Amino acid sequence: MNLINETCTLDLIGSVLLDPGDKVWFENPGAIGARNSLIAGGATLVPLPVDADGLVVADGLRRAPDFRLAFVTPMHQQPLGVTMSLERRLALLRAAQAAGAVVIEDDYDGEFHYGKRPLPTLKSIDTSGVVLYVGTFSKTLFPALRLGFIVVPPPLVDVFDNVVSAFLQGVPGNLQAVLAEFIEQGHFATHVRRMRRIYSERHQALQRAAETRLEGLLDIVPTDSGLHTIGRLVSDLCEHAVSHAAAERRITAAPIGRFAVSPIPAKGLVLGFSGTTPDEIVAGVETLGEVLEDLSPHLHGKETH
Repeated sequence: MNLINETCTLDLIGSVLLDPGDKVWFENPGAIGARNSLIAGGATLVPLPVDADGLVVADGLRRAPDFRLAFVTPMHQQPLGVTMSLERRLALLRAAQAAGAVVIEDDYDGEFHYGKRPLPTLKSIDTSGVVLYVGTFSKTLFPALRLGFIVVPPPLVDVFDNVVSAFLQGVPGNLQAVLAEFIEQGHFATHVRRMRRIYSERHQALQRAAETRLEGLLDIVPTDSGLHTIGRLVSDLCEHAVSHAAAERRITAAPIGRFAVSPIPAKGLVLGFSGTTPDEIVAGVETLGEVLEDLSPHLHGKETH
């Protein structure tokens, strides 16, 4: 495992494993930072749809069987929030092995799961050495830490070590030592358990408030993990217009389309719940409900009769 500045993670992987023009399977919609890093590195993105089971591997095999790399967020898909099924995970691993490709598993917030036991990571069921597991401490501890890590297959360890030492600014040793001691003494595990309870309560607060205030306006999709979920617009409102109007009321609700590489049918808003208290969530949902009502012509029509 290499500890690195997390902002360099995708740049590092791309520079080691990809040549300009190499095809990369990419979730559509998908993580914006990863998308930008891969494009900047010269990759040719192959946007693939995401359904209830995760990345649609069959579409990838049809469109680009000669892919060199696949980027996925299987534990909590960014931004739709679905969890990749075990069957789909195995299909992705088989496809990568057959193509001689590698899979980047970005587990950016997988420590925070609620309810049922999470599925095993791709890395843990990879028997062919095709998965690079990418993680971060920015979500579990605090954003300013900017400390991430990559777990690479044994044949690539020396390659990544050499590239990191030669071209990347290292993470300060004292920071790594403090973090290592924090983990070894059990404080990290305790912290994650505590935050998991807090985030679960906030997710439940969002669900309850939405059921009361947003019925007929926005369908909030429950999530089993992570720090955000999505709301699907019930009417034909423009998601970008709703997002802009919400921002003017100091509510952050990014349109799902912002995460798309190519046009997608999904229409709605990405809603974070981890950084606000339950009371703030209730107030935010009330404001969002007012925004949606203001933008809904049919509701105004009802009010005038």
